[in-house]
Amino acid sequence: MVEAKEARQIGDPDPRIVRFQRKRKLIIAVIVLVIAASSIFYFSGSYDRWQESRSLTDTCRNSVDTSEVKELLGVDRLRGRNIEVEQGSNPSAGQLHKCSVRDPDGAAYLSVALDWGSDVGGVLHEFGGFSPYEDGGMAIPLGHGWEGVMAEGGLGSDLIATVNMPCANRRTDPERSSLVVTVESMAEQAKGGTVQRARFARTAVKTAQNAAKAWGCTAHPGGAVARVPGNAAHAEVPSGEARGTCEGITTAVRESATDPKAPIENCYLLSDSDTSQYRISAFYSPFAKAVPEQLSYTDVLDPGKLAGHKGSGYWASAKCPSGSRALYITTGLPDTEDRFDSKGTLQKSALKAFATRSAKRHGCTDLKLP
Repeated sequence: MVEAKEARQIGDPDPRIVRFQRKRKLIIAVIVLVIAASSIFYFSGSYDRWQESRSLTDTCRNSVDTSEVKELLGVDRLRGRNIEVEQGSNPSAGQLHKCSVRDPDGAAYLSVALDWGSDVGGVLHEFGGFSPYEDGGMAIPLGHGWEGVMAEGGLGSDLIATVNMPCANRRTDPERSSLVVTVESMAEQAKGGTVQRARFARTAVKTAQNAAKAWGCTAHPGGAVARVPGNAAHAEVPSGEARGTCEGITTAVRESATDPKAPIENCYLLSDSDTSQYRISAFYSPFAKAVPEQLSYTDVLDPGKLAGHKGSGYWASAKCPSGSRALYITTGLPDTEDRFDSKGTLQKSALKAFATRSAKRHGCTDLKLP
């Protein structure tokens, strides 16, 4: 009888050992391949790009619009993170949520702070300070149907905007009737003035639109932002030539362009030495109720009265389509040696001209004056 298999001869390798060696070589090859692929993925920059993409997705629930942020900040890479808002004596924006995207290799950044409309004291504080005794810059309307304003510092590298997004699905909820989105950027260098400001405005409104969706706020967005008004924070307008927020005021002024959706407006009255003597501001919903929370406003405002005079402040108010009242207030600015209206006559007449035009522009009625 012939055997089906020949017996293993002396000295032949054990088949079990051969199979084990083959498996070991295969495992080693796979490990080497995985290490090589991982090294290529890591050292080629793919890992960093993957991490950055993931971090941006997690940032503010993917609300940050990064389509123009790299050009805005002048960077090639962005890394996102959510931020824990610090609690302190001074109010800060972002009580609902806050996040930022920044250049991993530099100082350029863009931050986003979210607040419900019932809690915007920190937004005012960060947007312009808005101490009654401070020349806090100029609120520039975003326009194009957006309830927003922006301001800038330095050479345009430091920009901030706040956008109010009324929630149609939360009108009966006084705490969450609108979502306020504040966007701030710091680039490593200014990039092109008008173009840079328009790019920032587009980033701000797109981020606000995304955030409204992410936080369940059904808002009606404005239109495309092709350009924004110029920054007139330091441009003097001669007496009688004001055509913006200071129209109707007879002294030399600094003013901004007007827009019926702008929730904040400013006008500065100048002395003969071009020094800012008085500031007049308009605050519409949801910011009007937050003004008394700002530092030192208890010295110049009695929120229990619709109009009046206190300290260096005169204020007026009007009922607006939103159902709330707008606040118009003028205060004297400090450190001026040539104050020209010690009796407040011009201050009161300027407030009347400013408030009358602003209220009409915003569709507000029942204007009460001091």
